[in-house]
Amino acid sequence: MPDVHKPFHHVKAYNLMLEVASFIQPKHILILGDYADFYSVSSHSRDPRVFSMLEDELIDVLSGLDELDQLFPSAKKTFLQGNHEYRLERYLMDKAPALFGITSTEHLMDFDKRPNWKFVHYGPNQRVAVAGSKLYARHEPLAPTAKGTSTKALCSLVYGHIHRIEESHIVGLDGTNHVAFSVGWLGDKRKESIFGYVKGHHQWQLGFGLVYVDPSNGLFYHKKVHILEVDGKLSCVVNGKVFKS
Repeated sequence: MPDVHKPFHHVKAYNLMLEVASFIQPKHILILGDYADFYSVSSHSRDPRVFSMLEDELIDVLSGLDELDQLFPSAKKTFLQGNHEYRLERYLMDKAPALFGITSTEHLMDFDKRPNWKFVHYGPNQRVAVAGSKLYARHEPLAPTAKGTSTKALCSLVYGHIHRIEESHIVGLDGTNHVAFSVGWLGDKRKESIFGYVKGHHQWQLGFGLVYVDPSNGLFYHKKVHILEVDGKLSCVVNGKVFKS
C-alpha cells in the first residue's frame, strides 16, 4: 500500500484497493509510508483556508488502521514510517524540544496495542524484507529514478514517496536479477491546497501493488496495479477480474 496521505486520500481509490484486498485476502499487508499526511505539523507553508488539527488527522488515521485490523485480522502488517509521519518528530525537535520523546508517531497510532503490526522507523537505513522474500521495502527511493535506485540498492526494492508507477531491472554478470519499483499512491491530487506545492503533481498515478512469495526459496513475483480514473469513475484489473468504483 503506497502513500495514502490520510485524511487527504482519494476515498474511491482507497476503497477500491480495499475491495481488491478483500478479494485476494493477503497474508501480509505492507504500508510503504506516508499513510498519514500530518499536514498540521508540516514545516511547509500551510494554506490558512485549510483547518487541520493533528487530533482530527489522527482520528481518520486510527480509523483506517482499525479497519485494516477488522478486515484482515489474521494478516501480518508492517508500517514503514514515511517522511510525512516523521513530521511529528521533526516538529517536536524544532518547536518543542522539551517534549521530544514524550510522544511519537508509533505511540499516537497505538502500535503497542496492535499485536499483528510491526512499525519500522523512518531514516536513511530503513529497510525490511517483504514477507520473508528476497524483496526489500523502504519509504524513499535511493535515486531520482528507478534505474538509479536499482543500481544503488544492489538488491530488489519496492518503495513509495514519489507517487509514480515505475520499474527498472538490472542483471549482474552472474545472472542475478534485481528489480526496483514503485506502485503509485492513493492520495487525492485534486486537493491543490494540500499537494499543489509540489511541481509536477499532475504526473502522480493512483495504484498499489501485489507480491506473491514462494516460501521455499524466497523468490517473489510482483504486480503493479494501476487504478484508472476516467470522468470520475475508477477501475483496475487483478487476476483477470475487473474492479470498479
